[in-house]
Amino acid sequence: MDSGPITNEALGRTFITALLLTGSAERAEAAVFEGIQVMERGKVSDETLLLQGTMSASIAARANGPRAEEQEYASSLLPVELRRVLRLLPDFRRGFVLRVLVGLSREVCARMLQTEIQHIDELVYVAARALAGLSKEGTPGWECTAAISGQS
Repeated sequence: MDSGPITNEALGRTFITALLLTGSAERAEAAVFEGIQVMERGKVSDETLLLQGTMSASIAARANGPRAEEQEYASSLLPVELRRVLRLLPDFRRGFVLRVLVGLSREVCARMLQTEIQHIDELVYVAARALAGLSKEGTPGWECTAAISGQS
């Protein structure tokens, strides 16, 4: 059931997704590697399977958040339009990336993040407000918690 080799473009998209989910280039690389291993175990070359395995590995690697220099380096690897997403707090960032950027259903996001479906809506709403509140340069110290408390 081999659907052909994974393209460089597909690997690039998968890496960017992992980078956004983890906030760390090192963790993103490890997640993509895990996604490739999952794909190889199934003896299937499929972009969707690669992305699913990588997303699962990215989310499972919740350890400590990335250090500032790790996150700065990760940001430099992203297209300009995605850099502000890394400034979101990890839970808000994961919810936003999975639901909005990847386009997964609320149910799948909730299952992957091990939370309630309603919480996914809250994560996405707060993340979108936070992103809208960040200037191109960013607002130092502004966090998603300000959106929850109604401050901006």
